[in-house]
Amino acid sequence: MLTTALATAATAMAVPWVASGHPGTTDLVVHECLSGRTVAAARSAHALTARPVFAADGRALYAATDAGELLRYSLPELHVEAQVTLGYTATTLAVGHGPDAVVLAGGRGTAALSAHDPVTLAALHRYRLPSPYTVADMHDVSARGRFVVAFSDLREAWEIAYDRAAPPVLQGLVHDYRSNEAIPLPGRFTPRRFELPTATRALIAGPAAYEVARIDDTGALGIVHLDVRREIERPRLATAALPERIVPWGRGAQRGLLAAGSGAHRVDVLAATAWQVREAVDVGGEILALAGFGSHVLVAAARADAVAILRIDVTNRSVVSPLTTIAAAPLPLRFVAGTEGCIALVDGNARWRAGFAAAP
Repeated sequence: MLTTALATAATAMAVPWVASGHPGTTDLVVHECLSGRTVAAARSAHALTARPVFAADGRALYAATDAGELLRYSLPELHVEAQVTLGYTATTLAVGHGPDAVVLAGGRGTAALSAHDPVTLAALHRYRLPSPYTVADMHDVSARGRFVVAFSDLREAWEIAYDRAAPPVLQGLVHDYRSNEAIPLPGRFTPRRFELPTATRALIAGPAAYEVARIDDTGALGIVHLDVRREIERPRLATAALPERIVPWGRGAQRGLLAAGSGAHRVDVLAATAWQVREAVDVGGEILALAGFGSHVLVAAARADAVAILRIDVTNRSVVSPLTTIAAAPLPLRFVAGTEGCIALVDGNARWRAGFAAAP
């Protein structure tokens, strides 16, 4: 169990927070997203096994440990409010939005995916298969009231609704549906399963609610259309796809993905619905991290002995002047989503480096 090492008194101010906690380490830290000031820190007797995630309302933080624990912490104090033993080690967590939201935890085993009450962490549903399976990644699509779940050893993906009013899931063949012979199953928690050509390494949010991108087990990028429940495109990139450097973008009717490979100085622009790389934006330095930022994209790029954080206007295919510059930092750098739409840049030692308020 984590024990609080440093905490500050709760404040009524709506200050956005960001959490840093790497799997394999025992430190969990909450910072003010914009200033980097430490709000609270804790150290665990057990190593973290998944990146911590915030509750949708920003009032709690969820984490998992190698003791098979799922924990809920109060914010900003980092007091343990609830704790359950999963029966497996969770390597990925996801949290839904809205009044029916749940916490989803996934790992490896024959029953290594479970949905939990967001306050008490009581198990609401557990997913069992005849043979062990491994959850590769999970993504909340709040506009659909569903999670997307993909696996590293199964050629399929699931959509799992957490909305209590979700329509029934019809189990059966196409002719069963037309003849009203399909078996209706509860809409909430019943997986809507569909086949994929390959297993999955990682999921990336798409630019529309019905789209999700994925990196498959060969490292290739694919676009999945959730309404038709299949992979519709496999875009070709100049270099191997890195999931942490693929982000959605969109403004009005225009939308797509931006992608940058290892060592790249240019960001490839993929526009829906062709999903082909037709042009690229040169940022003037090696790209170290990317993040969606409203209708723009944030990029951290190496510049001599410093790192510049730039903003890309994808619609105009232009780079805006640096928002800020920081000293060279331990790699890998990554942008982390905080509460209230804030985004922070964190280095390879889990240290806060810069923070940015929600994009307009």
